[in-house]
Amino acid sequence: MRDYLSQLNDGSVIVAVSADEATNHLGIVESVFQRHYGVRVHDVRYRGSFAFIAQKGYPDKTVLSKVLSEEKSHTTPAHLNAIITGI
Repeated sequence: MRDYLSQLNDGSVIVAVSADEATNHLGIVESVFQRHYGVRVHDVRYRGSFAFIAQKGYPDKTVLSKVLSEEKSHTTPAHLNAIITGI
């Protein structure tokens, strides 16, 4: 996934949603999320949740929702509502 996300052209839009336990393998792509998409999820703990919509090369446009703990993710998991226009 790291290589795929890195090779996308600037302006490419990605949508990501975590499920169950995503932090176990997150370290592999975390630097790409941060560098190219402006997404910082390093603070999401075991079974926390995150969701984001991002456009490569435009980190200021990133929409991110994250819930840091397993307990809170069970009751109010990360979620987004978005309309994407003008692409």
